[in-house]
Amino acid sequence: MKRLVFIALSALILIPCGLQAQKKGGKSSTQTKGHNIVFNIKDAKDTMVVLAVYYRDKLILKDSTKASKPGTYIFKGDKEYQGGLYKLVSQKHYPYLDFIMDGSQNFTVNCDTTGNVKNVSYVNSPQNEILLAFQKKTVDAQKDMSDLRRYHEDAKKENNQAAMDLYDEKMKKLNEEMETYIWDLINANPDYLFSKMQRGYQQVTIPDNPTLPDGTVDSTFQARYFFAHYWDNIDLGDSRLIFTPVLEPKMKDYFGKWLQYQEPDTINKYVDMVLEKAEKDTLMYHYFVDWLAYKYESSKVLGHDGIFVHIVKNNHMKGKCTWLDEDILRKYEKRVKHLDPLLIGKRAIELVIPDTTLTDDYTKWHSSYRLPKRYTILWFFDPDCPTCKKESKKLRELYDSLELKGTRNFDVYAVANDSDLDRWKKYVKENNYPWINVGGNKGNVDYLEAYNIYESGNPAMFIIDNWDDHKIILNKRIEINTIPEFLQQYEKRFNSKK
Repeated sequence: MKRLVFIALSALILIPCGLQAQKKGGKSSTQTKGHNIVFNIKDAKDTMVVLAVYYRDKLILKDSTKASKPGTYIFKGDKEYQGGLYKLVSQKHYPYLDFIMDGSQNFTVNCDTTGNVKNVSYVNSPQNEILLAFQKKTVDAQKDMSDLRRYHEDAKKENNQAAMDLYDEKMKKLNEEMETYIWDLINANPDYLFSKMQRGYQQVTIPDNPTLPDGTVDSTFQARYFFAHYWDNIDLGDSRLIFTPVLEPKMKDYFGKWLQYQEPDTINKYVDMVLEKAEKDTLMYHYFVDWLAYKYESSKVLGHDGIFVHIVKNNHMKGKCTWLDEDILRKYEKRVKHLDPLLIGKRAIELVIPDTTLTDDYTKWHSSYRLPKRYTILWFFDPDCPTCKKESKKLRELYDSLELKGTRNFDVYAVANDSDLDRWKKYVKENNYPWINVGGNKGNVDYLEAYNIYESGNPAMFIIDNWDDHKIILNKRIEINTIPEFLQQYEKRFNSKK
């Protein structure tokens, strides 16, 4: 807990003048509509200051005001500000003050330009007085911890084990005192945004792996517990957290680190869990749906397009995203319509297309389903495309090298995207490709539409497992030389699942 506690505290200590919070919906001695916030900053020379609010990993300009007199700046208006963590910034971009805006927005803050919390005071904000006391305590605690670490290092240099043990014990006790202090504050003021921020810094305690009835240890229990309880200390029904530095790092760690390479079905499960929690607050739900949809639509990780499709089908296409206009919703639906049939695990659409013998009198047709090897690589290319030529050459080299070794376990079904049939035929003849080459403007389906080539462009690659009901196992182009390794890893996972 030592590292955890003091990381949480540092988020506050580094704030220049003081962090204050107000209870959501809490009562104040003078409740007024709108906002009337006075900042008295000793020694400040600014003619104007700016108010910004935290959003994701950025600061967004919210308001500005001119000095009513030297060192005094008043923000006054008929509407309330959105609750969240705000920053008061000088005209020279120096950060004067971080504070929480919420509840009654009629208060005064007194501080100076040094950033010393001992020089901060509040008027008409008793909740901030509590938080100021917290800040002062944490400043003292960090100073004491720094001293103890220095004494410990001195004892270590002198090889004084007794002194080292003593300072270890004192550091442990100091951490425990601060941990207790933090949780007492959280529990005494559970609705304060500040309390919810501090709670969000705390990691969930994970139980030991239990023993199963057969006597073996459930080695996956802790991972499952972590994924399921990760958000226990974050109130996903409180949109104020969107406008703080707490939420975005938690989201990035959860979906971008811990769940990044889990199976899509597993990620979908926890995406649904989080969105269900966030639905308690419309703004929070809006935030999470937009964040997740963008993350997985733009992700380069194999299989993440399936997560995007899952999100859209279960949210946008069910009428839950009421903030989107009809044109944007139709774009989402069109995107999903193209992606859904081509997701990993879906049965590939069979292609039956003629080869280069295509003429008015004679045509030889080939099915993408009826090839002898276990795997079929669907290779979409344009004979006039430089990248296609380069990648096709690499594919040929891999094909020939594996054929020479007797280890080639795939066939290639190459589909030309070229309206000029003579150019296509000439290209295939000149390169003497040893695989099936098909194209033209005939086929059992519009193959460019069926495999979304109009949108994705050329070259495009799909790999099909013919032994497993012609299921798609790869739906995006990878480096040609990594195909054998990809198939080896796929077979390990396939056999493991069986």
